[in-house]
Amino acid sequence: MADDATQETNTPEPPAEKPATGDDALGDAGKKALDAMKSERNQARSELTALRKELDQFKQAQMSESEKAVAEAEARGRTTAITEFGQRLAAAQFVAEAAKRNPDFDAASVLEDLNLAKYVTEAGEPDGDGLAAVVTRLVPERASNPRPAGDVGLGPRPPAPPLTDGSPRSLIAAGIAASDATKK
Repeated sequence: MADDATQETNTPEPPAEKPATGDDALGDAGKKALDAMKSERNQARSELTALRKELDQFKQAQMSESEKAVAEAEARGRTTAITEFGQRLAAAQFVAEAAKRNPDFDAASVLEDLNLAKYVTEAGEPDGDGLAAVVTRLVPERASNPRPAGDVGLGPRPPAPPLTDGSPRSLIAAGIAASDATKK
């Protein structure tokens, strides 16, 4: 009986509830603190951008004419490379969107006439929403096909002739049955 008493005291307790995760666990104070941190981060990013522009202006003011020309050429080259690469990305995204809409459509033929520079941001990224709108406008939807994929449209086939045992009598009977079936 002593063993029974110790067993009852050693029974495991029910598992505790799992702590809440995500924003629910933070409460109102935590959410406010997160919002404050996000606004500080965004403000710091905008200040950094402004300071970088100001630093570039100071550097450019102290450059000689030849250094300015080199810096300008580098900037033009960088812009050209970003634009060309962005156009390649936009072309790939256009083809992918067109293939989703209609796999049988030749998207490459439309790309020749499309000005992809309109669909590239200044950062060189393709404008997904703009490309999706162009695909919707230029690529027709896939036509629904009422026939199954394996149907070649030859019509119904006659039933197979009955099996024979190879004797002339059974071959003649099978031929007669087949001719009777085609007459019906």
